[in-house]
Amino acid sequence: KWDHRVGVVTKLFEDMETKPDNSIVFICGPEIMMKFAVKGLLERGFNKRQIYLSMERRMKCGVGKCGHCQIGSKYVCKDGPVFSYDEVEPLPDKIV
Repeated sequence: KWDHRVGVVTKLFEDMETKPDNSIVFICGPEIMMKFAVKGLLERGFNKRQIYLSMERRMKCGVGKCGHCQIGSKYVCKDGPVFSYDEVEPLPDKIV
């Protein structure tokens, strides 16, 4: 039996006691969840360099040759899989 909170992750932000001036956030999960989590964190005073995203893309070759995991100019297999939000935000795919 699960006795803890359920629902969308951004609902947890209402009770969050973390202060942006002394924090770094790592987010992994579906891209739609990351999009709203980033939005909520920015609204709470976190800056783009404090937010890190684990980009879950299927990595076929693992060395940046096939392009399967490419997001704009970045390759998840080579350049990631963890990126700061300020790296991901300007990419053309607008995934988050």
